[in-house]
Amino acid sequence: MSDENGAADAYPFERAWNYVLWLLGRQAYTTGQLKDKLTRKGATEETVSRVLDKLLELKLVDDALYAETFIRTRSRNKGAVRLRQELFRKGVAEPLVDQAVGNLDEATQLGSAVALAQKNRWRWKGEPRARYAKAYAFLARRGFPVDVVRGALEQTLTPEDGDT
Repeated sequence: MSDENGAADAYPFERAWNYVLWLLGRQAYTTGQLKDKLTRKGATEETVSRVLDKLLELKLVDDALYAETFIRTRSRNKGAVRLRQELFRKGVAEPLVDQAVGNLDEATQLGSAVALAQKNRWRWKGEPRARYAKAYAFLARRGFPVDVVRGALEQTLTPEDGDT
């Protein structure tokens, strides 16, 4: 296959298709991730478009399912804010991210934050205010909303651990 300049396509459809199937045999990917990988390999926009269209037609790639699975498997260690950022980075469309993250209720996040705080409580040493600050920062870095972090620390830390 050649483009308008007569140069041969460096990464033809068959090769791109085989590469994408090989990738999907190893793990799940979003359409955005596959598009980036094919572009980096040198595939033309037309080839990338054809490959992605065929994948969607055969239902080998489903960003909505990917987002739901991603949230379900990682929500024990990360909050909604962080999960949202990671899905955007992986190229999932905003409506799909909103739908997947919307399934996470505050009670589920609170339970996850409490479990994480209890598991990592031994790390926070020092005076009570410093312990509270370290625990707060720990949970906030993992993407838990402010209300969830405060609720988790109220349940996890004793009054002598810091002002709640």
